[in-house]
Amino acid sequence: MPRIINRFSLITAFLLTWLVLFGGCSRVDHKQSALDPKGLVSQNQYDIFMLSVWITIFLFCAVGGCLLFVLWKYRAKSKEESLEIPAQSHGNSKIEVTLILASTIILVILAIPTLQGVVLMNRVPDPNKTETLEKLGLDRSQIDGAITVNVTGKRFFWVFEYPQYGIVTANELVFPASKAVRVNLRTEDVIHSFWLPKLAGKMDLMPGQENFLWFIADKEKILSGESEADAMPAVFDGKMRQTVFAKQKFTDEFEPVGGLFYGQCAEYCGNSHAYMSFRALAQTDDDFDAWVELYQSSQNPNLQPATYNPETDYATGDTVLFPDDSLGEGATREYRALKEIAKGEAPNLSEQSWVKKHSDDYEIGKQLFSSLQCVQCHAVNRTGIGAKGPNLTLFGLRTSLAAGWMRNDEESLAKWLRNSNEVKYGNLMWNGEGIDDDHPLRNLENEDKVVDQLVQYLLGQI
Repeated sequence: MPRIINRFSLITAFLLTWLVLFGGCSRVDHKQSALDPKGLVSQNQYDIFMLSVWITIFLFCAVGGCLLFVLWKYRAKSKEESLEIPAQSHGNSKIEVTLILASTIILVILAIPTLQGVVLMNRVPDPNKTETLEKLGLDRSQIDGAITVNVTGKRFFWVFEYPQYGIVTANELVFPASKAVRVNLRTEDVIHSFWLPKLAGKMDLMPGQENFLWFIADKEKILSGESEADAMPAVFDGKMRQTVFAKQKFTDEFEPVGGLFYGQCAEYCGNSHAYMSFRALAQTDDDFDAWVELYQSSQNPNLQPATYNPETDYATGDTVLFPDDSLGEGATREYRALKEIAKGEAPNLSEQSWVKKHSDDYEIGKQLFSSLQCVQCHAVNRTGIGAKGPNLTLFGLRTSLAAGWMRNDEESLAKWLRNSNEVKYGNLMWNGEGIDDDHPLRNLENEDKVVDQLVQYLLGQI
C-alpha cells in the first residue's frame, strides 16, 4: 500500500509540474512581450534568443542523456557489486579535447549572430549599401525617410522631442510604421532604461552621456490581415483614442489594435519606477504627417490666437481673443469666425458672425491652470523643452495619463488631480520643490467644481 501511495504521489507531482510549465506557455503576445516581435531589430533579438534556447535544449538533452546512460549502464546490479571499488582513472585526453572543441564551436555559432545583432541595434543601415538593405528586406526610402526622436527620461515620465519638425510631446511616441526611427536617449536625473520590447529592445539612459537605438516596424505584422484604419487608427483626429477605449479595458493583457505598443522604464529610478511607462503609436505616413502638422500649428507661438483687432478683416474659421467679463474681471476668451468678418464687427456685436470656441468651464479651467501654478511645470501649446512636467499640448488626443499608468478619461484625470500621490507615489507634481501642504495642488480633494473645470480644459486640448 505505501508503495502505491508513493507512486501515485510521484505521478501527481509530475503531472502538476507539466501543467504549470504548459500553463505559462499559453500566449506570448502580451502587452510587453519580447516573444512577439513586430519590428526588424526586435525580430533579430528574438531569433538570437531562440537560437540560444535551442542550443541550451540540445546541451540539456545531450548531457542529461549521457548522465542517464551512465547511471543505467554502470549501476550496481547486486549487493556484492555495490561493495566493490571500481577501477580508478584520471581523465581522458580525447574526450576532453572533443568537449573543448564542441564548446568552442557552439560559442562561435552563438557569438556570430549576437555580434551582428549588436551592430544592427547600434547603427541604422547605410541607405547606399544596397546589398545590406536587400539582406534586411528594407527599401532605401525607409532609411532615407527616417525620423529622429530625442528621448529624455525624467522622474517619472518621458519627453519625446522631434527635432526635424520642431515639436515636443510626452509619454506617447507617435511614429510612421513605414520609416526607421532613430532614438537618442538621455536623462536629466538618474539612470533610466528605455524598453520597447516588441520594436526596439532595451537601452539605458545614463547621466552625462547620450545612448542610441533604432527600430523599424514590420507593417505586415501590425496589419495582420486588418486594414490600416483598423490596425493603426489615426492619432491626430482622436480615432486612436476612441478605438482603444472602445476595444479595451485598461487592465487587459493584450493590445486592442496592432499599432499600439507598450514601453517601460526597465531600470529602478525611484519610488514610482514601476509606474514610468509609455506608449508607441504606429501611424500611416499620411496620418503621421497630419499629426506633425497639427502639433506644429499648436506649438507655433505665431499661430496662437491674437487679441481682436477692429482694423482687421477675418476669414471664416479664424480665432481671436476678446474680453468676456462673465468669466471674471479682465478675462478673455476665444471666439471663432463663422463667416468672413468685416472690420469693426467685434464678437460682442454679432452672435451670428462669431461663436464661442469653448465652453465656460473650459475657459475657467484655463484660468485655473495658470492661477494654480500648473504653468510653472507644464507647457501647453509650446515646446517647453525645459519644463519640469510633461508637455500637455493636445493632451486630449492621448490614450493615457500619468506616464501610461491610467486611461486618459474624465474619471481618471479627476482622480489624478485630486491626489496624484495616491496614484503615483513620489511624483514631483505632489512632491516637487516648493510644493507643501499649503500649495493649491494639494488642496483639490474636495474641490469638485475646480477639478471638473481643469478636466474640461485639459481634455479639451485637441
